Amino acid sequence: MRKSIRACMGLAIWCLLAATPRGQDIDPKYKTPDSNNAVIQGRVTLPSGFAAERYFRITLKNTQVTLSTFFTNKSGEFQIRNLSEGIYYVQVDSEDASFEPVVRKVELGRGLMVELTLELHEKKSPNGISFSARVVSAAELRQSVPAAAKKEYDLGLKLVNKGQIEGATAHFEKALSIYPEYLAARNDLGAQYLKLKRLDEAEKHFQIVLRDDEKNFNAKFNLGLVRIERRDYLDAISQLKQAIAIDSARPVARLWIGFALLEMGDLPSAERELTKALTMGGSECVAAHYHLARIYLKRGDIVEASRAIRAYLEESPKGEYVKEARELEKQIKRQP
Repeated sequence: MRKSIRACMGLAIWCLLAATPRGQDIDPKYKTPDSNNAVIQGRVTLPSGFAAERYFRITLKNTQVTLSTFFTNKSGEFQIRNLSEGIYYVQVDSEDASFEPVVRKVELGRGLMVELTLELHEKKSPNGISFSARVVSAAELRQSVPAAAKKEYDLGLKLVNKGQIEGATAHFEKALSIYPEYLAARNDLGAQYLKLKRLDEAEKHFQIVLRDDEKNFNAKFNLGLVRIERRDYLDAISQLKQAIAIDSARPVARLWIGFALLEMGDLPSAERELTKALTMGGSECVAAHYHLARIYLKRGDIVEASRAIRAYLEESPKGEYVKEARELEKQIKRQP
């Protein structure tokens, strides 16, 4: 009788383990027994922005050791459960080495579920040229772009990667003169106008893209940045929330919502959005550290302000807010 009971219990345990979905296992010695278990839920996307319809290897690490290695499902999705709060690094690799490994830092809070998007980048060509990853909409994929327009667009992208804004602008304009319906070229031309502070022209191009492709994340996001530049923060937040509705996995929109809320003086809401952006976006949203430091200083939390500003300067030593961050660090050090 006791043997039968033991056999049944063993079978039940085996079934429970077998039912655990692939991509969700983690070494038992790293599981926490408390009820505040956190989850990292993610997906792997191709450089085009579309789901990767294949298996990819995921490696989970903390600051000291490798915790687990497993594979995504066939749609490039994975979930890691039973995690305690702390800092983790999630890496994705392709077995055929056709893509660069991608690593994202995740600051996991107790009981928090983090949604993570790992965007793959193609291996760099021997001459070292690579193109920036961008979200491609379904409408863009359906376009039959003439070869001459595509050539001009690609030349523009190369100059964008080199920081040559005016040269890139000329190539995007030429691509549009060949094929006026070219959505990607029109959006990226608007983005260059935005950098050049030619806001009216930038806004016009984003609106044309959205007229023909209302689910275009890039144009909706960029339209939000136009509103930020004009300090129309309420409308900026509205536009950026619409961008999140199109693709909730793009944390950079939350970064700018947090910035707008901070400028409006809504510190609790700004802190919430910036923390979420940092958790989801890692290095993509490193500027959130700087803005969080501003919030903590306004609140009188000198310890957290100091921690946040150090994190920004360490992770982004050449970032856009370095000058302001160093001034803020001096201000923090003068506090009692």
